[in-house]
Amino acid sequence: MAIRLLAAVCAALFALATAPQTANAQALDRILKDKKIRITAEVTSPPFGILDKDNKPTGSEIETARQLAKDLGVELELVQVTGPQRIPALLSDRADLAISSLSITTERAKSVMFSSPHGALSIVIGAFKGVNIKSAADLAGKKIGMTRATLEEQVVPKIAPPGTNIVFFDEHSATQQALLSGQVDAIGGAAFLINEMAKRNPDKGIESKFTVMTAFYGIAVKPGNYDLLQWVNTWVFVNKQNGVLAKIYKEHTGVDLVDLPPL
Repeated sequence: MAIRLLAAVCAALFALATAPQTANAQALDRILKDKKIRITAEVTSPPFGILDKDNKPTGSEIETARQLAKDLGVELELVQVTGPQRIPALLSDRADLAISSLSITTERAKSVMFSSPHGALSIVIGAFKGVNIKSAADLAGKKIGMTRATLEEQVVPKIAPPGTNIVFFDEHSATQQALLSGQVDAIGGAAFLINEMAKRNPDKGIESKFTVMTAFYGIAVKPGNYDLLQWVNTWVFVNKQNGVLAKIYKEHTGVDLVDLPPL
């Protein structure tokens, strides 16, 4: 009896020890076997993702996804998502990777695994030139638009004083339209997004009022897919060294890529 019990315990422990490795090896193997990788595409967040004049996805994150698929030697399937859908698409197996300017935070790391960062962004408050906002204190009494499931949603409310009215939207395009139509006094978002709005609407006098924080974004992988994460980290390292990531970033943002720390 004791021998059989010991054998059963040993078998169970062996199964627990080997099961994760077996499961974790499946993601990259499946992608290589299928010759296709599914990557999120958010196309309402310039310069990271946008539709060009031919209604085709482009932007720094879209081109990063294309380069990754090319280097992996597989076909790319872009899975179109909104900001709030980026992580759910990954966790529900609709996508293999999330490459959608997903800022690395401890809160998000509870749900997904991040690669080392491949890009950086600054979160700012944007508004019309006539709006008197110079610091967080000036947000009191004003309506501030914010896109759900974004970094600004996490950081701006923390610095907003009492009396700030934060209004949430599901997509960047809706947040931008709220500012343009006067529904809100200002919006929180990436500096690139505010700059792009200013270029597209030169008569509006849109500008960045102050910087809330600068953050780094990485490629998100579903928990447990360690083999895929290892390959992605290697890819990020190689393409930081050879300048490919910096070239894509500069082409679409108009600024030089800052030094990226390892994760």
